Amino acid sequence: MLVHAHSFAINRGIAEHVHVELDTRGGLPAFAVIGLGSGAARDARERVQAALLNSGFGFPRKRVTVNLAPAATRTGGPELDLVLACCVLAAEQQVDAGRLARIGVFAELGLGGDLRPCESADAAAEGAERAGLAGLIVARGDLRTARGATRLPVAGLGSLREVAAFLAGALPRSPDGRGRDLQSGSAGDRRARRADRAAERRPPAAPSVGSPRPPPARSGRAR
Repeated sequence: MLVHAHSFAINRGIAEHVHVELDTRGGLPAFAVIGLGSGAARDARERVQAALLNSGFGFPRKRVTVNLAPAATRTGGPELDLVLACCVLAAEQQVDAGRLARIGVFAELGLGGDLRPCESADAAAEGAERAGLAGLIVARGDLRTARGATRLPVAGLGSLREVAAFLAGALPRSPDGRGRDLQSGSAGDRRARRADRAAERRPPAAPSVGSPRPPPARSGRAR
């Protein structure tokens, strides 16, 4: 199964859009990350596998290959941890792969599955808007910084399990209650839709009783 996702690599304070592809297929279990240096790839594999297992998820006993593109992008930080874990969950049909493909994901993972803030979350938020994504997921500690840099909806979450529930449609709220924005639109949009539905259900107004009738038209010449 081929999964697509989006994240950002920070290079001198500038967010470079990284397109993440993950492919699973039969064969001896392996986890390869193409586009990271050997040391960074090894560290990412260890963090992602530990976070998945300690969060109660399994890891596929298949050959897992991840490609980070474009190849020219300098990707070497832990800010790609979360998107790698989300791709694994999508490949295992634990989350909605289509939903994952529409938003950006930017956070470091602890070995226990907790989400940790990353530097330049504001740059990642700006990058998500430039890339035309529908929104962005960050660590809870980066929520205010990211929200201040973009008009896109941003969800700040605390753990890999929360992210998985969010992408599966359970919609946990972020601290200020706006985490739902990524799936269901803004609060104003929801109120407008509810008002429209109420108007459609409302029966037409009956004509008022005893309303005056217009006088009959007079014919002929007045005397």
